[in-house]
Amino acid sequence: MKTNLFNFKRVGLLFQRYFIERFRTELIYWGIMAIVFMFFRNNIPAMFGLIIVAGVFYTSRFFKEIHHSANGVAYFMIPATQLEKLTVAIVMTTLYYYAMMMMVYVAGNLAGTFLNNLLADMNFLPNALFNHSPLQWKLLEETGDPGNPVKYFGVENMRYIISIFRSVLIFQPLFLLGGIYFKKNQTFKTFSSVFAIQLLLVILFYIEAKLILGGHIPDIAIKWNLNIVVVGTIVKIFYVLLSLFFWVVSYFRLTEKQV
Repeated sequence: MKTNLFNFKRVGLLFQRYFIERFRTELIYWGIMAIVFMFFRNNIPAMFGLIIVAGVFYTSRFFKEIHHSANGVAYFMIPATQLEKLTVAIVMTTLYYYAMMMMVYVAGNLAGTFLNNLLADMNFLPNALFNHSPLQWKLLEETGDPGNPVKYFGVENMRYIISIFRSVLIFQPLFLLGGIYFKKNQTFKTFSSVFAIQLLLVILFYIEAKLILGGHIPDIAIKWNLNIVVVGTIVKIFYVLLSLFFWVVSYFRLTEKQV
């Protein structure tokens, strides 16, 4: 029996529609990201924070058109299923976002280092403002050849690259759901909801640990340290399942939104 739930041709057309309608917005957005990376190219905490915060805003605003009457009607009348639309959203807010972040980081790092050294070589500028520095790739890893970005994509550094992508997978599915669920101020409302839930869970965990362990909460850390590899694996699996859960809920929420 032939199903009409998912068609790769329609998915391709949805990608085409997205880039045609938002080409200028995408160009401006990634241009700004490249400029920001020019200034923070050697600051690892700032770059990680930029990836997370920018990703949160990027994802929360992905479905902004469905919350406006005219645009929402036009969006839901597109001849494609909600699964196909959600698939495009997932790819754009994870794989595409991560790939573009790495590209603009490389571009910003190259441009920032070049301009910094160019200004440092000018005699009429104070030396305190710009100091000559070699090309470095600190976002990817601190080891290897500092002037060769290709070596940073070797097997020995894949764990670092994967850790950056994992941080994207943790936050994007949640804020994608928030972008579908909330009509206004999607980023702020999603963040507030997450903070409130986490605070409640921490309080409940603390109370439960106090009741069970009789006030010896540090014993938990001692027991976990004995099986740190197992615990780490469980946490990774949990985050993967949590991301899948948020995507599934997003699908049903998007379907309800159509109705």
